[in-house]
Amino acid sequence: MKPITPESLLDLVYLDDVRVSPDGQHVVFVRQSVDAQGNTTHNTIWHKDLTNDLPAGPLTGHTKDGSPRFSPDGLRLGFISGRSDKPQVFVLNLSGGEARSVASHDSGISSFEWSPDGQRIAFTASLRADQRQKEDEAGPAQPASGEASSASASSIFDKAFEKKQEKEKRDYEDKLRFDPRTIQRFPYRTGTSFMENKWAHIYVTQVPGGFGDDDKKDYKAVRATDGEDNFATPAWTHDGRALISTYTRELEGPRWYMFQDLVRIPLAAGDDTADQKLPRTFERLTQAGHSCYSPRVSPDGRWIAYERFNEDKPGHRNQTLTLLPADGVGESLELTAALDRSVDNFKWSRDSQTLYFTALKDGNVQLWRIKVPLGIVLVDPATPLQAEQLTSLTHDVQSFDIDADGRIVFVASTPSDPSALYVREVDGAIRCFYKPNRKFLEEHEAGEIEEIKFQSDEFEIQGWILKPPHFEEGVAAGRKFPLLLQMHGGPHVMWTPSFRSAWHEFQSFAHAGYVVFFCNPRGSDGYGEAFLAANWKDWGPGPTRDVLSGVEAVVQRGYVDESRMVLTGGSYAGYLAAWIIAHDHRFSAACAQRGVYNLISMRGTTDIPLFNDFESGYTPWEDVKALWDQSPIAHVPDIQTPLLIEHSEQDYRVPIEQAEQLFAAMRLLNKTVEMIRWPREGHELSRAGEPRHRVERIKRMVAWFERYTA
Repeated sequence: MKPITPESLLDLVYLDDVRVSPDGQHVVFVRQSVDAQGNTTHNTIWHKDLTNDLPAGPLTGHTKDGSPRFSPDGLRLGFISGRSDKPQVFVLNLSGGEARSVASHDSGISSFEWSPDGQRIAFTASLRADQRQKEDEAGPAQPASGEASSASASSIFDKAFEKKQEKEKRDYEDKLRFDPRTIQRFPYRTGTSFMENKWAHIYVTQVPGGFGDDDKKDYKAVRATDGEDNFATPAWTHDGRALISTYTRELEGPRWYMFQDLVRIPLAAGDDTADQKLPRTFERLTQAGHSCYSPRVSPDGRWIAYERFNEDKPGHRNQTLTLLPADGVGESLELTAALDRSVDNFKWSRDSQTLYFTALKDGNVQLWRIKVPLGIVLVDPATPLQAEQLTSLTHDVQSFDIDADGRIVFVASTPSDPSALYVREVDGAIRCFYKPNRKFLEEHEAGEIEEIKFQSDEFEIQGWILKPPHFEEGVAAGRKFPLLLQMHGGPHVMWTPSFRSAWHEFQSFAHAGYVVFFCNPRGSDGYGEAFLAANWKDWGPGPTRDVLSGVEAVVQRGYVDESRMVLTGGSYAGYLAAWIIAHDHRFSAACAQRGVYNLISMRGTTDIPLFNDFESGYTPWEDVKALWDQSPIAHVPDIQTPLLIEHSEQDYRVPIEQAEQLFAAMRLLNKTVEMIRWPREGHELSRAGEPRHRVERIKRMVAWFERYTA
């Protein structure tokens, strides 16, 4: 059997965004693979027939396709593609032919949804105030004939040349716009780019009913919203006369990314929006107190289901599945309050009687469902609704969809397979029907995972031990193994033994000879709201006791070499790695990744400045000493462990100044430290960075650890 190495990333395939056709006969999904030569990731849309055993195959031939959505009649497939200059919506006639662009925007399109009748789509795109003004000055949109047969070859080439010139002019003007860059808002950057004072708005456009010569109109989209507001992916009402979305309540200032309300956006009467100006008004359906996300209208039009969390200490609250009458009259009802776990994704049944969802619970992400009450007035608050768990495998469900009969198709990872496609039949039977990594897994031996539970203070902590290949033979021969402690970020993430984005990395370390230990310390999601809030004002000491109690529990098993123990973690876990080695000296080496090390300066450079306030309970002006004492950089004089610091240069979530401060402090005190700076990368390097960087990152960590454990 071949070993799983850092380079194995180039051979692995991941699936996402699975969709079942309206007739339940087919599924489509996004298939992600690595182009090693191009140092990039390919996203294509694939298809699988559910009525036979024929293999899955590509439905689109381009490498930047995603977000597949069947039209309501199932005859067409809409999707977003970056095959042009900017992402735009294409539609493919499933009976044959080429995909056709039906909606585009100069800034690119981020999401879209079909109308119930399949004649329109609503999509989101971001633009500046001057761009909105230019759109308004252009006047009502007029459909234009797009028949290629009536145009001469020279006019086609002339239009292509004009389009190229327009793009070059636009790019040049945008470059001048930010030379120099004037900053008036805060935060002003996120992800790996600057915000540019753009606001996300919703558009509506008609979609041609067919792609023959009788229907070649190019419809111009009409903007349904206005102002300096950010709107999220819209959901259509049952009658198609309005959209349900969310908008951010406080865009100006540090809470731009949270505190959202449900809104209803009315559309103009009639179906033809091509020559109309929409009202561009909206009605708030929810108020302050809860932050609301992902609204979806029931197929019968009676309900709006959405996710929400309490705004009091928001990072320490469960996300609950909630119902609101579609007319907005009446109180919201939290359906999953009794579950005391966070809901991650949900879908309506076709008959509107059931909501299916995934929940983070006790180290797994399973499928659940809950019946929708006949009416909110009939629900007794003293008798909360009970959800039914539909799967109990050791897996992590990332995406799912349901057919009209209640059959569920889902993408999941397991401890032995990072991504596969499954179906849960109506009778509860589960089978895997597409394993893109089958050949890889047949040729490579995945290390085995064992669950472990241990006590830390008043908490029972759940963790896992990933064992290297041939572990039992080594134990039988009296071999002692080096231990690698892996810690998760968030700090409110929940790790599972099937955690997809860590699967390859953990297996690479196991094949390098390490026993890999990971767990969910206090503050992790998935164990109830009390556990989720247990690290409030306590990022360091409490979680440290949890993970070190786990290390001690593993060591007690007798197969760990205590002189060769190392640790690592990213983001919040980068903080925790630096905190631990400043307070505990049992580890031979450490790697702190994209971490928070100075809670005072972090507040003024991150794109989520109030996050620290919510977690710590105060601002620097209220208690700067407490924030300093909780910062790993304050304890650098106590660090004895050799430390590798790695950080991305375009990380605007945890800016690289955090790594620079820690590195400088350690070097000035003559500590053993190295820093790796990753160009062009952001906070998501380990999950979505350039493939070459992702491979090299693991190799460098292995080399650093081996330097001090050999």
